[in-house]
Amino acid sequence: MSQGTYTLIRDKYDIEKKIPYLIKQFNDWDYSDALVVKLERYQNPRSLSQNALSHIWYREIAQEMIARGNVVEYDKPEEVWKLWLKKRFLGTTTYKIGKEEIAEQVKSTSSLSKGDMSHYLDQVYHWAMDLGIKLSIPKESEYAGIKNQQES
Repeated sequence: MSQGTYTLIRDKYDIEKKIPYLIKQFNDWDYSDALVVKLERYQNPRSLSQNALSHIWYREIAQEMIARGNVVEYDKPEEVWKLWLKKRFLGTTTYKIGKEEIAEQVKSTSSLSKGDMSHYLDQVYHWAMDLGIKLSIPKESEYAGIKNQQES
């Protein structure tokens, strides 16, 4: 899901500035696994439209769950549902700092590609539908546009 380590080069003048960083990355690689260098057109991770839609859905899910008696003991229940849904559909990761571990941290959506974010939104949408929770899809949203293209 992640784009991995990368450097963004916006124009020819960036190349010389980025070479030392790239060389350091090559030298720091342990080569227990092969390294691939791939040049491709940059695409922004998930869109702002996708991110905004996910937050609308977290609020709607929280409101519906409260109405059903699933009260979250936190002043922002939508944030708890956001974490729960990300844990359920994206999973967790453990970070190591020397001998220390920060275990089972919920993965973020911020580095997802647009396609991966769309897949995550689909999972949330279908999970909610299975529970009878109706989520709004604004007509002008990117998600609605993708859905319309898929159904055409």
